[in-house]
Amino acid sequence: MSGFRIEGSSGNTADVNASGQIKAVLETDLATNPNNVGLVRMVSENDAGSVTGTPYLNSPETDDDYRLRVAGDTLLDNETFNYTSQNTGKFTYLSSTLTAGWSTAGMTTNSGGVTTTGTGLTVSTYAEFPIMGGMNMYAEFEASVSNQPPTNFTVDFGLFRRAGSYPYAPTDGVYFRINSSGIFGVINYNGSETTTSTFVFTFVANKKYQFIISATEREVEFWIDNVLYGSIETPNGQGQPFMSATLPVSIRHAQTGTTSAVIQFVLNDYAISIGGQLYSRSLGETGNATLGSYQGLSGGTMGSLANFANSANPTAAVPTNTTAALGTGLGGQFWETDTLAVNTDGIICSYQVPAGTVSVQGRRLKISGVRISSFVQTALTGGGYNTAFSLAFGHTAVSLATPEATSTKAPRRIALGGYSVASGLAVLTQLPDITITLQNPVYVNAGEFVAIVKKKIGTAPSAGVIAYNIMFDYSWE
Repeated sequence: MSGFRIEGSSGNTADVNASGQIKAVLETDLATNPNNVGLVRMVSENDAGSVTGTPYLNSPETDDDYRLRVAGDTLLDNETFNYTSQNTGKFTYLSSTLTAGWSTAGMTTNSGGVTTTGTGLTVSTYAEFPIMGGMNMYAEFEASVSNQPPTNFTVDFGLFRRAGSYPYAPTDGVYFRINSSGIFGVINYNGSETTTSTFVFTFVANKKYQFIISATEREVEFWIDNVLYGSIETPNGQGQPFMSATLPVSIRHAQTGTTSAVIQFVLNDYAISIGGQLYSRSLGETGNATLGSYQGLSGGTMGSLANFANSANPTAAVPTNTTAALGTGLGGQFWETDTLAVNTDGIICSYQVPAGTVSVQGRRLKISGVRISSFVQTALTGGGYNTAFSLAFGHTAVSLATPEATSTKAPRRIALGGYSVASGLAVLTQLPDITITLQNPVYVNAGEFVAIVKKKIGTAPSAGVIAYNIMFDYSWE
């Protein structure tokens, strides 16, 4: 077949290049012919439409000063379930017969493998996360299902509030739902649910999938392994998909009748982030926001890390330079029997940063400041000395005599200052506070120790007790 000629009314003809492609020049006269400029517009493809049937395209945005609008994501929370007991500082857990299990394989619903009717559980974060203006809120989950979903079974996971008793049904939020019909997306406005159709998606038992919820005030999208499976526009009359201004991360497993097979939902990790607005947040601030402030890390000791007993005082002891004789804790309350010999280091408080393992996070402790408050708890007999307080850190054993060697580290020291203690001070005498702000923070690695150390210069009392309240300004990185 022969070609044909393309000729305009002016007599000009179109030409092709060596590959047979027609040569074209887009309109360039923005001043006098703006309507024809940019008829080939710049868009980005978010999803190819392999499931929905329609490519999901968005155009970028340029401001009046010709700047392309760009944004980053701010991490709000992240958790990897690779430890063997619940992090009670971060999660609340309710159950009715059905149990959750924590292991290196993940957090597993129905860990007992029951098929019993009228059973359920729910796990939620204490923290809640916002939807704000034109920003996107993202919730990402890495999870699997152990079997094809039987009848009488439901798992919801996402961002939602839930009832405080069985069947722990969601009362507000956005989430994936898995039941015998398959998997689909749900938005819930104060108890009124709107759902997508069931996704054209078949589970492979125990295979890990990435589930992502992207929520804005006008729409919620549901993605699996970076493929868009469904979306829901905010219904008319609603300002946003859910009524709450903030929502916790939640998982709910309910069996409303006897199930024909054992089924478990296994969550390995999740991440919550906000996209659109750039926040100035340090790694330490992000660590405290995601891991919890002044409390234990997932997989480690739960609760407060400071040495405080409820409605009880510490037992006084003579400090040593090799043991934590006064007690352990990242600050707190410590009582010293003030008879240690002069010119001898004594550990007042000591704490070991949790060592990293496959089940315990190996975080660095960032210390930004220290405060030491002290008073005479039991009157001193004799004495009269000056103090030299120091911060010891980085040593790989509790002893201040730990050597610097190929596999051990001696403590590093910085001076914290001191004060004078007169001979025979009376009970309840308040001693000067020591407050140190570290412009350049101290970092203590996983497995290493940090300690407050006191040394006397002068004469040691023969009896008496000094009480200390010690505070660290710290965060996790």
